[in-house]
Amino acid sequence: MLFIQLFLFILLDYNPILGLFVVTAPKSTYTVKRGDTIQMICNFPVPKEDDLNKLQVSWQQFQTKHHGTRQVTMFNQGREDELSQDTMYKGRASLVTQALKNGMAILQIEDVKLTDAGTYLCVLQLGGSDYKEMSLNVQASYSKIANYSEVSEDNQISFTCESSGFPEAEVYWKENGVNVSSLVTTSHTQIEDGLYIVTSTIKGIDMNHLYHCVFWNKALKEETEASLKYSGHLELLNDGSNYNRYPQRNESGHHRLPSHTVIIISIIMCVVVSLVVMVMVLLKKRHLCFKCFKKKGDRSSPL
Repeated sequence: MLFIQLFLFILLDYNPILGLFVVTAPKSTYTVKRGDTIQMICNFPVPKEDDLNKLQVSWQQFQTKHHGTRQVTMFNQGREDELSQDTMYKGRASLVTQALKNGMAILQIEDVKLTDAGTYLCVLQLGGSDYKEMSLNVQASYSKIANYSEVSEDNQISFTCESSGFPEAEVYWKENGVNVSSLVTTSHTQIEDGLYIVTSTIKGIDMNHLYHCVFWNKALKEETEASLKYSGHLELLNDGSNYNRYPQRNESGHHRLPSHTVIIISIIMCVVVSLVVMVMVLLKKRHLCFKCFKKKGDRSSPL
């Protein structure tokens, strides 16, 4: 905290009447979902209309690891300074300038990203100077669950559910309402933008039973569920995407092609057969015409 104070005093050319200019904040912590829009607010003494051109507002994201700041937005001499804005906020972060006359410095960030999470400083100067510090937490729902089934060489069936979100989710499975998570293998991978990809597999299922994979996001207190049943192929019984990684098997244990592949092959075969028939008809017509022409050419001229 001492470092932040020294940094701000140097930045703003600290003046002794700091105590006469006080910045407050209605909230110290904000939580938002990835992709949403957030507004963070600082309050300060309502300025006179003539003082707006003298007001300086700076919103910064404080980087704990690097002991530095990113400039989110800057208001100076009656307008926002776009040149000073960090590239990661360009086109997404702005100051709600019309609220300044009411003593509110509102930072608005659109399409919030996981990298926007952290500590923010709202720094204001008008005669005196003051600042407030607040935190932004960003979370992502595990809203879409992809599903697929696998059939091993010994005809053992397994279900897999996969989804992405933040923070890391717990996954548990139910079989006909009974928790069967002891039969489950779950892995977590964090990708570049900070999202976790969570993959969970249950093996040796009973094809006559109904299964549920449940993703539990503790931070959001949110559950996302997919219901699955195997009846020759994977059935997804609620909203979500699903696919089969391997071809389906028939009752004899041999692989059979998916229905859409069979349709495509049938269409191709019909087109080929039609072309062959057309060629045969054309050849037959040409043969008949040739015979007719030959007979006419063999006639002897009258004496």
